[in-house]
Amino acid sequence: MTKKDLLSRRKFLKRTGMVLGGSAVACAGLAYFGMQTPSSVLFPERVCQAEGEKRTLICYESKCGATAEVAAQIHQELCVAGLSADLVRAANFESLEGYDSAIFGTPVYMGKLINGILKAAERFASIAPSPTSAVFALGLTMREDTAETREEMMAYLQPLSDILAPVSVGLYGGRISLDTLPPLYRTFSKADEDGILTEGDFRNWDQISQWAGSLAAKLV
Repeated sequence: MTKKDLLSRRKFLKRTGMVLGGSAVACAGLAYFGMQTPSSVLFPERVCQAEGEKRTLICYESKCGATAEVAAQIHQELCVAGLSADLVRAANFESLEGYDSAIFGTPVYMGKLINGILKAAERFASIAPSPTSAVFALGLTMREDTAETREEMMAYLQPLSDILAPVSVGLYGGRISLDTLPPLYRTFSKADEDGILTEGDFRNWDQISQWAGSLAAKLV
């Protein structure tokens, strides 16, 4: 991705963010419904139990389901590797007890993390001694995996990294599907002339599986 492309993307996202903010102020009710995730989007929560007492928490937040699917894949990889793991959406995260390690996953929207994941991470980090943790994030910034886009994503992730001090970080492209976008985002996608919000799945599933597999040794 060239520097010109990066500047174009940032300008588009900034314009989109300004419009979203303006809409929320001008017509709060309409903006609220326009930002609602379609009911067809799933947010899985699962448990697998293996021999031994060590348990790993996989806590994620997701807006359009892409991060939820990655979290579910990571959970499956850890279960196959013989770990006990709980897959929980951050909005439903309650219990702090019994976890020896954790993986936190979040999408990046308009250069920001979903607030719920930060709150869950703060609660988890309050455990003394703080358990080992890892972090993964999805975003259109990583549609092209380069040193520059990784640096940009790491900057977006800094608030979460400051809380958790993760032993490993996974960075992946996101997914844009009109079927899973909130109505307002769908409008922006259709109006996008720069190709920044073009439909497509930019997640590298091989990389995700490899990263999850590497965590089995780091988190136990």
